[in-house]
Amino acid sequence: MLGLFLIFCIIQIIIQIISVIKLKKSKKSKYFNLFIGINIASFISTIYAFYVFRKNILGLSDAIYCLLVCGFSFITNIVLLIIGLIVKKITKDNKIRINKNSFFIGIFILLLNIIIIFILPTIVNNISLKLDEKKVINYLNNKYGNSNYKVISIYKEYSHYGMWDKYLSGYYYEIKSDYMKDTFIIKVDNNYIEADYFLPVYFSQKYNLNYNLEYHDWNNSLEYDFTDFNNYIKDLIKNKMLTLNKEVDPSVIYNDYIHSYSNIDGVKYNSNYYIISADNGKIPTIEELIRSLINYNNYSSYKY
Repeated sequence: MLGLFLIFCIIQIIIQIISVIKLKKSKKSKYFNLFIGINIASFISTIYAFYVFRKNILGLSDAIYCLLVCGFSFITNIVLLIIGLIVKKITKDNKIRINKNSFFIGIFILLLNIIIIFILPTIVNNISLKLDEKKVINYLNNKYGNSNYKVISIYKEYSHYGMWDKYLSGYYYEIKSDYMKDTFIIKVDNNYIEADYFLPVYFSQKYNLNYNLEYHDWNNSLEYDFTDFNNYIKDLIKNKMLTLNKEVDPSVIYNDYIHSYSNIDGVKYNSNYYIISADNGKIPTIEELIRSLINYNNYSSYKY
């Protein structure tokens, strides 16, 4: 958005320069009104742009970029205003003065800036989020069956690079379904479903296990803890896994479960492992989940 604003600033500066040159040569009032209308609109647009952009600054580089662009626009327009007034004074023509045309030109340019630079990108972003939302719903219907999924909230995820900077890396979709009482979360990154927390929430509720899955606005991060469900799976594997052809500690299966589905902080179901088929069409049972895990890791000597 800031880059688009810079392009518009340059275009408006060029038009102002051309208007001043035309004013000097032709001494026609219309060029002065065009110049002053754009100049005033540019001033207001720059102030508004700084107000909008400073709220969306993610790091030091964004802050510097915002200051450079808005500062460039503000200072350049001051210089052009001084030059334009000097040229008007040199012409010594009393007919060259501000009139209603300047007002209409300024309003038009100001509205154009606001619509194209600020409103249009917001509309495009909202359309993109709606398309992602549709993909998420289709993904859930295909994987777990139709359950009247509804997106309750959409949260932003930010990633850091360097000491001071961060960038928008994805979105968390909080979703409600008829399958369970509480909501769950799906993470989307660049139109790709990166994390799927449906199953751990579903099974935690089904077996009355304690868990935590919540988004924190204050630091734009997702917090989750499925330790009880982790332990439940672990005990289930240890108690029910049968050895057929060779003796292998069932904890090997469990360790692969942890490796496939989680990171250090706890269970995190990642769709990219494809342990549960994308077109499964229903919620797997615990037994089916473990069996899929065994097939995925090719433990041919085990049966569950």
